[in-house]
Amino acid sequence: MNKNYLEQFYTIDEDGDYIIEIAIEDYDDIFNTWDSSVYNVRDLDSSLRSFIEDCSRDIDTSEKIALRFNVSKETQDKELEEKITDSIRNFFEYHYFVTSKQVHKRRKKSLWFILISTLFTLLSFYFQNATESGLFEHFLLESLTVGGWIFMWEAFSILFIQSSDDRKKKREYKRLIHAPLLFRY
Repeated sequence: MNKNYLEQFYTIDEDGDYIIEIAIEDYDDIFNTWDSSVYNVRDLDSSLRSFIEDCSRDIDTSEKIALRFNVSKETQDKELEEKITDSIRNFFEYHYFVTSKQVHKRRKKSLWFILISTLFTLLSFYFQNATESGLFEHFLLESLTVGGWIFMWEAFSILFIQSSDDRKKKREYKRLIHAPLLFRY
C-alpha cells in the first residue's frame, strides 16, 4: 500500500514508525476472558489478536511498528505493564515458533516428494529401456512418468507457493515480537 494512504489510518511517530492504536478500558481487555492463567502466559483476546495481525498485514514488513494501548479506566502500573509486554511477546513468540515448525514440516514433506519423484522417474527410464512395449508395460511406464511429474510439481508447489504465506507470517510475527509496546492513560 501507498505510505500516504496508510497515514490516514495509522499514527506515524517522528522516526517514521507506524503506531497501531488500541483502545482498551483496563488491562484485562487485552487477554482472553476464558484464560485465567498468570499474565505472562495468557492468551490474547481473539478480536485484539485479529486486529493487530490485520494492521500488521496492512503495513509493509520493511516498516517498523509500535503498539500503543490507550487505557481509559486504569492508573499506570509499571510492573503490570512489563508483565503484559512479556505476555504479548510470549504470545507472538509462540506463534512464530509454531509457524517455523510448519515451514520445516513442509520442507521435509517436499523433500520426500522430490525423492519419490526421482524414484518414479528413474524407474520410468529403467522400464523404458528394459522391457518390451506391451500394453501393461506401456501403462506402467506412463504411470511412473506421470507420477514422477505430479510428485515434483507438488514439491515445488509446497516449497514456493504454499510456503510463501508462512514465510511472510514469520516476518510479521518477528516484527510484532520486537515492536515496542506503549501505554497511554
